[in-house]
Formats: sequence, structure tokens, C-alpha cells
Amino acid sequence: MSEKDKSMSTQQQAINDYLQALLHDDNELEVVDVHVTEDKPKTVGLEKLVAEIPEIVEKVETKVESKLETEVALQEEAEQEEVVETAVETVALVEPAVKEQVEVSGIPDWADQSFQCLLFKVSGLTLAVPLVKLNSVIPWTDKIVETPNQTDWYLGLVNNHGKNVKVIDTALMVLPENRRENIPQDPSDRFSHILLVDDSNWGLACDEIGDVIWLTGDDVKWRQNKIKRPWLAGTAIEQMCALMDTEVFADMLNRKTSV
Repeated sequence: MSEKDKSMSTQQQAINDYLQALLHDDNELEVVDVHVTEDKPKTVGLEKLVAEIPEIVEKVETKVESKLETEVALQEEAEQEEVVETAVETVALVEPAVKEQVEVSGIPDWADQSFQCLLFKVSGLTLAVPLVKLNSVIPWTDKIVETPNQTDWYLGLVNNHGKNVKVIDTALMVLPENRRENIPQDPSDRFSHILLVDDSNWGLACDEIGDVIWLTGDDVKWRQNKIKRPWLAGTAIEQMCALMDTEVFADMLNRKTSV
């Protein structure tokens, strides 16, 4: 096997490992075996017991104080969580609801019925974007105007029907840093198309366009906790692909470029 083939094999294995991590979604709890040993009670003389009473009392007092501190800390934490929840509810009442807001179950409105998705690849990782959130797909072009003082994932602007579209390197945004080592630096070596989302304000550069597939809500493992990878709406296990939430992704990009 040539060095190039070995490199490609290593990269694909890394992508497969990352996809498996997405499919499991960090929901598995680590199980720790706890072994409890019971010491047999020891008989001590009266003099020794009396001598140890102050030390025993001190240990008991320390345990009581520690328990009280723990209970106070838990109470304070519960009160803080209640304040945060109240604040969130207040903001939800004051601010207008985000369009197509995701329900508590984690399933977006557009997934109530069967929906279509376009598959595409970035550096070996298969992603899917709902067609209802996809504005257009255009061929990759070298006529991208670079803008100074931008991050490495921001490629520049491309004109599409009189509108400037901000194009990003999708792989650098969705892949963790330890998976980016083998990504070619020259965009022309890997990009083939640009997916336009968020009213064509953003263009997601991709390596390869795949098929259009039908999915139902039951076909997707939806995420509820989006602290990590908020752009990941869920994973279609049968198709082995990650389903993107383009609205959250666009909002993330807008916040990053406005800093």
C-alpha cells in the first residue's frame, strides 16, 4: 500500500470514528464498578474507647458540617436553576418566537411529516440538509473574492444573481481540530459545489453532492441537548449521515463573524 493510500485510509478511519461519535451523541454514561468492603467490628477496651471519643466526635462533627455544606450548595444550585428557568420563560414571553422553532421533543416542525434531504460530503463525512431549508446549489467557482482579516474557514464572497454570498469551508466548521490534519489546503483540490442556505446569505462549500433521500421523524435520532455541536439536528443511522440544522448553523456563523 502506498503512502497516499495509507493516508487516505487513516483519514477515512478518522471520519468513521467521528461519525460514530455523532451517532452515539455522547449520551452513553460511563459505568464505574464500585466494590464495597465491610470491615468486621473490632472489640476495644474501655480505656482505649474513652481515649478515642474526642477524635470520633470530631470526625462526626466534620461529616455533619460537610453534609450541611453539601445540602446548602445543592439548595443554592436549585435556586439558581429556578432563576435561570424563570428568566428563560420571561424572555420567551417578551421576544418573538424564532421561525420554525424546535419543539421540546427536539423534532423541528418541518419533520412532522416525511421530508426530503440532500446528501453531501465534506472531507469524507456525509451530511444531510433538508430541502425545505436549502435555497439553491451552485457549482464551485474560483471567482471568490477574499476579504482580509478573516478566519481560515471563511473563504470569501461569491456573486450569485446580484447577491453576495458568504462562502465557508464547511469541513473546517463541522470537523474537530484533530480531524483536520489531512484536509487539502487548496480549495480547488476538493470543492465541487456550494450549498446556499439562510436566504442565500451563506454558502456551504462541499466536496461532493449525493442523492436526495426521503426521511421520517422516526428515521432520525434527534438531539435534545445541543450544548455541543448545536448545528447537529440529529443523525440518520441507516444512511450513516449527520442531519444539519441550517438555521442554527447560520446563526452560529453570524455570531462568529460579528465578533
